[in-house]
Amino acid sequence: MSVALATLAAPVAQAAPAAPAAPGAESAGLLVGTKVHPDGGASTATENPDGSRYIEATSMGGGTDQGSNPGWSPDGKRIVLQTGEGGMGTYAPDLTDPRPISYGIEGQPVFTPDGTKVIASSYSSVPAFQLKWSPADWNPMDHQGESNLQPWFAASTGDSDSSPTVSPTGTVLFQHGANGSSDIWTDHGNHTAGLLIANGGRPHLSPDGATVAFVRTVAGNTQLFVQASDGSGTATQVTSGAVNHDRPKWTSDGLGLFYNANPGTDFQTTVGHRLVLATKADTLTPGGLIDVQQQPAAVSAPATPATFHSTTPTRLLDTRSGLGRPSAGAVQAGGTVTLPVAGLAGIPSSGVSAVVLNVTVTGTTGGGHVTVWGDATARPTTSNLNWDRAGQTISNLVTVPVPVDGALDFFTNSTTQVIADVQGYYTRDDSGATFTGRTPTRVLDTRTALGTPTAGPISYRTIDLKINGQNGVPAGATAVVLNLTTAFTANSEGYLEAYPAGTTPPTVSNVNWSSTGALISGLAIVPVGADGSVSIKVNGTTDVVADVFGYFTADAAGARFSSTGPARLLDTRTTGKPVTGGSTLPLQVAGANGVPSGITSVVLNLTVTDNSGAGFLEAWADGTPRPPAGSNVNWVAGQTIANQVIVPVGADGKVNLYVNSTTHVIADIFGYFGN
Repeated sequence: MSVALATLAAPVAQAAPAAPAAPGAESAGLLVGTKVHPDGGASTATENPDGSRYIEATSMGGGTDQGSNPGWSPDGKRIVLQTGEGGMGTYAPDLTDPRPISYGIEGQPVFTPDGTKVIASSYSSVPAFQLKWSPADWNPMDHQGESNLQPWFAASTGDSDSSPTVSPTGTVLFQHGANGSSDIWTDHGNHTAGLLIANGGRPHLSPDGATVAFVRTVAGNTQLFVQASDGSGTATQVTSGAVNHDRPKWTSDGLGLFYNANPGTDFQTTVGHRLVLATKADTLTPGGLIDVQQQPAAVSAPATPATFHSTTPTRLLDTRSGLGRPSAGAVQAGGTVTLPVAGLAGIPSSGVSAVVLNVTVTGTTGGGHVTVWGDATARPTTSNLNWDRAGQTISNLVTVPVPVDGALDFFTNSTTQVIADVQGYYTRDDSGATFTGRTPTRVLDTRTALGTPTAGPISYRTIDLKINGQNGVPAGATAVVLNLTTAFTANSEGYLEAYPAGTTPPTVSNVNWSSTGALISGLAIVPVGADGSVSIKVNGTTDVVADVFGYFTADAAGARFSSTGPARLLDTRTTGKPVTGGSTLPLQVAGANGVPSGITSVVLNLTVTDNSGAGFLEAWADGTPRPPAGSNVNWVAGQTIANQVIVPVGADGKVNLYVNSTTHVIADIFGYFGN
């Protein structure tokens, strides 16, 4: 049977997991903009939407860089801008790694959707400015200082062109004519110029390309308007008043606009704003930035199949001691810790597609959540680990893509200590192990003496559990995927530690609890010892349950892992209808977020919240019988809790989610396995 949960008391407080961006919510993604200084100098700067992690660029001489009109590459990994020295260049998101593109008079540069070209307004004498493009990776230093600018149109458009903006399909909109008497033109997606919207300027396309924001003069002041990007329908005015509103840029979620406000024409009195269109909420941009543009939301790239490498569990981050960061101390609410992982604890310095970490919070000060993602990319609107109250210690397994800089970011919305232990990693080759998923099978339950000589709680001792050659796991398995559950803990705190039998305990945890009577599950990928067994050390007193969800072997016919990056597939809160106790919800996985058909298993983070009674959630492949045993998430009344799962996928591309007690359910995908 699945773990019973009928009699536990509710925690003291509750906290909702990270939700999709909604009108009025702060969208994720770094901001890049221009910081104007009192002396008239200007610097390019980046910051989080809440103003944290402010970084300012400097020139080679150490002063302000005088950059302007910054924007992002489609993947959010480069910033392009009009440089203070003239011409165009790019930076990394942390404003390091400057790379020149041109040395002429070019402004307002933008990337094409594939990131291979940069389009800019380039000085051309008659008419004054025309659109030109350059390869994004062109470096004049490698070509005797020469640029590689080429006309966007075969012939002049007859007037000055500026403010290019590009749709996801490659259509370019731009301002045609001088300020005050300009129109918005389009290249029709085929380099043929023509009028789109009369009496408008400074166009900027929404992330989905469906809507264009632009400026138009009304009663002597420029105001912001939005309209369908194909020019159909009528324009809607979204600002008013005796102030100039200029340079609109969409937020990364497409729900609002950043813009500049100025009572006159002096740029030193310009103030940056963020406007939420649905609610009309208007706030100042933190850090005093103007000309703000937000890092694009993470875009799912074609995944590269990868194989798994087990590692000796090793602690990489512990904010209590300062391990993995410059100083010790809790991560403050709204704060982010950046952790380099490439090249550490046996992880290669390159070729790694994802790492598997056990992330723990301790010393919590209230309910909250942690989000883990690849550094130098936009923070996703998903969560990895949730907790409900102060004084809690809780953990969850995390599978997170590793970006090109080899570092990960940890964000918490509530002050807490954060710990991260590496469990393994995936490489984009066949040097590691492949995966075979299986119907969940219970292999240990100390309440019934399954896997142990006698029934009853385990107190401060180690269980050796035979894995290979048992329950469908072959003799050659190198690692096993176990869902470990503590059942009705007898003491106020403790943890489970899983490791290869016959080896020294690594002194890192897999499942943590911080109250008596706790029911907490945690996924673990555990290397198998030389005798085909794993050890589970119980640091405390509790019954222990273990379910096998799959295994890794050297079999070339096994499945390989493809990382999709975090993406939300399900959130029943958006419909207002929780999953009713005793019912099953099919979840379509294949076809969502770039997941192909024919996959064998999926990696999900499942979260339950807003429940009024204790219960459990069970996941399995659609089109197959519900397993007789094997719960994935367990909760007590009123608890918000998450657990990562690796679950087989049905032939129809679906997994089933069963709950025995009414609750809202959230499902975030992190990757999948396929042959």
